[in-house]
Parts: sequence; C-alpha cells; structure tokens
Amino acid sequence: MKKLILSFVLLTGLQVQAKALDCVNVYFDRSTDPTYWMGKTYTTLLQNLLGHFPEYQQIISPIELYQQGEIDKCAATIYIGSYFNNPIPAAFLDDYANTKKNVAWIGYNIWQLGDRFEKAMGYSYSHLSTMNKEKLDPRGRPSFLKNILYKGEVFFKYGEWSQNTQGLFVAPFEQAVLVPTEGNKTEVLAWAENPVTSEKAPYILRAKNHFYVADVPLSFMHEADRYLVFADVLFDILNAKPKHNGQYAFLRIEDVHALVPLSWLYRTNQVLKEEKVPINISLVPIFFDPLNQYTRGPYEEVVTMDRHRSFMSWIEDTKKDNGSFIWHGVTHQHKRMANPHSGVSGDDFEFFDAVANMPIAEDSPQFVLNKLEDGFEILQRAGVTPRIWLMPHYQASALDYVIFGEVFSWNVGRAIYYNHSVKGMQKDLLKKDAATGDDKRLWFESRDPQSKALRMQVFKNLTVNYESMVWSGQMFPYEIYGDVHGQRLIPENLGNSQPFVNEHVTSPRTKEDIISDAKRNRVLRDVWASFFYHPFLLTSYEEGGRGAYPGDPSELRFIIQGLKDLGYQFIDINKFMDKNTKVKRPEPIYKEQTL
Repeated sequence: MKKLILSFVLLTGLQVQAKALDCVNVYFDRSTDPTYWMGKTYTTLLQNLLGHFPEYQQIISPIELYQQGEIDKCAATIYIGSYFNNPIPAAFLDDYANTKKNVAWIGYNIWQLGDRFEKAMGYSYSHLSTMNKEKLDPRGRPSFLKNILYKGEVFFKYGEWSQNTQGLFVAPFEQAVLVPTEGNKTEVLAWAENPVTSEKAPYILRAKNHFYVADVPLSFMHEADRYLVFADVLFDILNAKPKHNGQYAFLRIEDVHALVPLSWLYRTNQVLKEEKVPINISLVPIFFDPLNQYTRGPYEEVVTMDRHRSFMSWIEDTKKDNGSFIWHGVTHQHKRMANPHSGVSGDDFEFFDAVANMPIAEDSPQFVLNKLEDGFEILQRAGVTPRIWLMPHYQASALDYVIFGEVFSWNVGRAIYYNHSVKGMQKDLLKKDAATGDDKRLWFESRDPQSKALRMQVFKNLTVNYESMVWSGQMFPYEIYGDVHGQRLIPENLGNSQPFVNEHVTSPRTKEDIISDAKRNRVLRDVWASFFYHPFLLTSYEEGGRGAYPGDPSELRFIIQGLKDLGYQFIDINKFMDKNTKVKRPEPIYKEQTL
C-alpha cells in the first residue's frame, strides 16, 4: 500500500510533518451547537481503539472542514455521524461514494448520501428504528434491536428501564434500518435483532471497500457490548493483520496491602502455582485507615509495606515464585474522608473525588508527582520495582492520566476520558527514543538518578483545559500502544467476581458471567481474557466471600480452568512487555478545529 508524507496545521498553529506511515482519517461532527460535545468524545474513544494499530498515523478533523480528495490520501477513512442531520460537505459525500480506499460511515446522516449510498452499499436507507412498547421483554420493558449477531455469537446493547423518567436508559436504541436493493452482493458482517419480536436488520455492512455501522457503538460499553464487534471490524476497515498467535489470558490479584491476611495471600499463591498461572500482584504500598474502619491494631492506622515483617516475608516468597508486582496507587484512598466508602486503602478512590464526581481539589503536577515519589520510595525499600501502573478504581483527571502516560511504560485496566486540551508540558527537555517514542528517564522503573528532577521540570507547568466535565469510560479487548494520553494499556475486559452491589457496582458478577463473556469474545481478533480477583473472595459466603468454607479456592479455579478450556493461554506479562514496549503509536495530527 502506498505510504504518504502528510503535513497539516495543528491546534498550535505549527507546521508539523508526519512520518512516512499509512494514515487513517477520522472525521467527526463538530456542529455549530456550542453545547454539543459527543462528537469529540466519540472521536477520542475511537482514537484509543486505533491505538492498537500503531502502524497508522491518525489524522483527526471535524467533517465540516473536509476538502475534496482527502479520503484518497489515506489508507482508510472513518466518519462518525453522531449529530442528527449535521450538514455534511458535498465533497465528502461524493468522495465517500467514489473512493477506492477503505471508508467507513458510522451512525447518523447517511440519508444525505441519497442514491450514492445505494450505489455504494447495495442498500437504501428506510428509517430509524424505534422501541416497541407493545412487545415487552420478560421484565416488562420495551423491546428494541438489542442483540448483535456476529460470527455465531450474540453481543448486545445495554438497556434498562427507568422508573423515574418512565423511559429506557439505553445505549442509542435507534439505528438505521436499511432495505437491500435487488441483486445486491453486500456482505452483512453483523445483524441486529429484537429478541422479543425476532425482527432483524443489518448492523454492519461491507460492500468491498465501503463499510457502514448502523449506530455509534461507542457508548454504554460493557463486557458483552456490540462495541466489541466494532473493535474487531476495525481490522477489516484498516486491512490490518492480527498481532497475536493465540488468545492471551491475564490475571491480577487485586488490592493487596500489608494488612491483608497472609493466609489469603499464601493460599492464592498456592492455587496459582498449582494451576501454572503467573502470579501478578496489585500492590498498595501504604495502608491507611484514617476513620478506624478496618479490623486492625491500635497502632496500625498507617502501615508501610516495608515495615511489616511478615508481609515482607510473603513478598520475598512471591519473588521466589517469579511473581510480578503492579503498582496500584499509593494509599488507594484519599485524605481522611470516605471517598465514597470507608476511607480505607483498597476501598476508595485516590485521584478522584467520587463524592463530588470530579477531580480532587488539590490536583496538580506537584501533588501527583510528590505522591508517586512517596509510594516509589516505599516500594524501593521493599525491594520492588513495578513496571505497570494500575489506577485505583480506574479514575483520575486528564492531567493525571497525561502524567501516568509518561512516567510508566505500561498501564493496566480501563480508563476515563474528558474532552480537554493540554499545555505547558516542557517537551523540549525530553530525549525521546526513536523506537519507543518515550523518554525512558521519566519512567519510575528506570531508576535513573536524574528522573525525579526531570519529572518535576517537565510537568511543573502542565495544565489542562476541560471543554466539558462530563467523562466517558472505556475498556479495551486488546492491548493499546498509546491512547490519547499516551498510555500503553494492558486490557481488562472481563471485570471481576463481584458478590455485592453498591453505588458504583450496579449488579453482581459471577464466575459464569466471566466465562460466558470470554467464550463470546473468542470470535474477536487479538482478544484477551483479562480479569482481576480479590483475595477476600476465598473466605466463606457467611464472611462475604465466594467460598463454601474459609480458604475455598473453587471459584478462582473454575475461572482459570474455564479460560484454559476455551483456549486462552495465561502469559508472562514481563515477556509481553519486553517484546512490545518498543512499539508506540505516533502522535495524532489534529487539523485546525476553528470553524
């Protein structure tokens, strides 16, 4: 495929030349509505998914600025139609219909193509689907085109009935309903189905180089969502080959600190060794219980892991078993407050105010870096140098995520994203490696003696401007070699065994749920079976765990063995990082977004 050298105007106004890479255009509805923010949000989420394909240079632009011929300058083009009836430039409509390059249209506004759509796709637009309030599901809720049928598996849209609003709280239930033309040879990659009425409609179409997705599958994501289908079809849109041989599995043991009962920890290690599963421990280096909510001694309000002799013996034993450690926050809670639960390490948010639903008041580069330095000092005294960062409860500010993307080679889990812009980072101080795109001196794992001072210099003037304080969460079915924050991300796509609900967990999750989602996901390319498990679940049901008796590991074994039976292979995460840290997606190119 022909490679192009492209030059565009960035938001800064500087002329920057891209590397000689295949590129992918991403166009979104900016619209003239000053309150509209979803177009930019969906674009961010798509950019993050495209981070799995670092061989492509991302070119991001509002559709309103499209110029004739731009589609043909890249290997692929994706337009996200998220604003109803947003005017589309005639040049784009013509180029979409006539291009020989791969091009995908997602969501609304295909009616503006007129007969161009019919000629390109072999289908004509009929109408937008509606909820069926006559035919209800078994729980008495209106039915809709909920199930997405793909490669022999059933994915589905989220939908829940709200008693307060008497409406369906749902990922956009409406989608374009299309009618095939006579003799069309269009391939239906995925079907949408109403499980109550059995009504079916094409969900993803492919006509040679033309693709159409009947809604925007980038909202209300869950472990069985149609978003995963779209994530797989991206391989076809980009003509990209899978990066893996086989299906990866990854398990981490969660929320481990110095006061977790050692019997749980030793029992967990024993099970993993017997199952021949690599041991990965999410460590909280400083235990803090400011509100006296934990069962502990009177002098154990604050306990650093390096000062707890028996816990350190377990750490040394885990090292002998080739265990790996993940850095899971510093205290995994915030100040002397319930945020929002008990204030105890492991229970609460650390870098996000969960009560006010916004970044913490003291959020700043200095605050974040000083806190990380405190945690790293404890880890070093304990003889542990983690290579992976795990955000407590996956939630922080955009400023924090930018920092984490630079000071850690890998992150693990899910993330949240705001519409924002960044300025003030002292990039002139960086010496980025040509292969990785990173200045490794910033990484905590490098233990470079200059790192602390360099981090303070690089980030001291970093500021973030939020276009909206509405955030969106995202999970990934495969690894990401650079999201919009620059983070390499090891995915977590199966969640965890969850016996109880709270304001942040809306429903229990069972071992059967985890296996069902893993089975479904086998039809996806480069997919992982990545989940986490809490040691307390080895306790009995009466004590809040999942065991028939104290120390019962049957649920954990069920999940591990179930994933193996499905063909997943538990990998050594260090070997994976050794191989893949050399890869990072190039910086996206943003066209000027001032209309």
